[in-house]
Amino acid sequence: MESKIKVKKIMINNLKNIKNGEICSDIDFESIGNSDVVGIYGQNGSGKTAAIEAFALLKKILTMQSLPDNSNHLIYYNHKTINLSFVFIITNKFGEFYAYYDVVLEAGENKLFISSEKLSYKENKYRKQQKILVEKEGRDIIIRNNRLEDFDEKIRLKILLANEMSLEKNTSFIFNKNHREIYKSNFNDEEYEIFENIFNDFGMNFHIINNEQTGLILANILMPFSFNLNEIKGKIPYALSSPMVLSDKAYNDICKVIGQINIVLVNIVPGLQILVNQLNNETMENGQTGIRFEFLSKKDEIKLPLRCESAGILKLISILSTLIAVFNKSNSCVIIDELDSGVFEYLLGELLEVINENGKGQLFFTSHNLRALEVLPNKKLWFTTSNENKRFIHLKGVKKLSNSRDIYLRAVQLGGQNENLYIETDHYDIKKSFRKAGKLDV
Repeated sequence: MESKIKVKKIMINNLKNIKNGEICSDIDFESIGNSDVVGIYGQNGSGKTAAIEAFALLKKILTMQSLPDNSNHLIYYNHKTINLSFVFIITNKFGEFYAYYDVVLEAGENKLFISSEKLSYKENKYRKQQKILVEKEGRDIIIRNNRLEDFDEKIRLKILLANEMSLEKNTSFIFNKNHREIYKSNFNDEEYEIFENIFNDFGMNFHIINNEQTGLILANILMPFSFNLNEIKGKIPYALSSPMVLSDKAYNDICKVIGQINIVLVNIVPGLQILVNQLNNETMENGQTGIRFEFLSKKDEIKLPLRCESAGILKLISILSTLIAVFNKSNSCVIIDELDSGVFEYLLGELLEVINENGKGQLFFTSHNLRALEVLPNKKLWFTTSNENKRFIHLKGVKKLSNSRDIYLRAVQLGGQNENLYIETDHYDIKKSFRKAGKLDV
């Protein structure tokens, strides 16, 4: 039986401008093999990007990357910690489970660090209790009810060394891949499978596409190229101004991914194809021979360097492999900030509708374009509020055949929801301020 895993809920405390916020997917065990599209909408500066940042922190934790430095100002003003909780639902050969990952991040001397983290699970059966798999707070560690003193000296030294390394490198203790042997000998088969579902099945198919990547494209500097094809997963920063050099294997992988993308690209941008133009062999810094190449765009018989295409086309190309994965792979989870940036409104609706109705994976996105409100059901949409203690809500009063866009715009103008969705701006005051500002230029 193929394991399936999806994010059920994320709870955020003290991250950027989110003092308290919760986003819950409507996915359940019966629909876990189907697509799950979740849109986040709201006023500028109201918490949309902060929600994406929470997922980005999870990505760093799962992949053992060092946490961000304090200059990013991720902790809510005048607070000392960020608290994040993620709830997953899992089906595997042992049954149906809820899995929980809770983490507390503090500001260190230079960077954020993990002050505590806990991984637990519960079987999806009546009255089943939640069980802790791993819990760490500072230097106190519990692995499946066993404290450090319960392990033999050899294992205890391994755990202590791993903990010191995680503290030194500013990474997660729980998701240190070197712990697999320890977990395997202390977890039962069911528990180890749940750990692997999160670490491997989810973690290896988890992609974050943030505003930094979009900004690099808009500046015509880089196209951060995300891809997910079979075992070929990751991201390369393709420089738009000059050719790139990759190893033979990486080059062949890129060619496969471009072949995959072209199948879809020609149908969303009629006639457009991407070519991989091999230029020559070149010795790389590690002494191995690599292949120098460039991307070309081809429409009809015209071939041009890819950098000649619009930012919108580059954005689509950069995310298309991950969207294909969301459509085809149940365990694929893609998080995209400002999905609508540079994308034609009608095409945005078409893509979301196709993935929502026929896909298998999970897509969380933010957007300013309201087209999604016309094609996605209300239960798939979360809206930011002006209440920092309850940052996300569903719209109320949306009937099955209602247009969420109309109800949202009416709520922005007239209110009527449980929380205020928009800090009011006044047409007259805006006009007056423009006129006043203009006088300074006289």
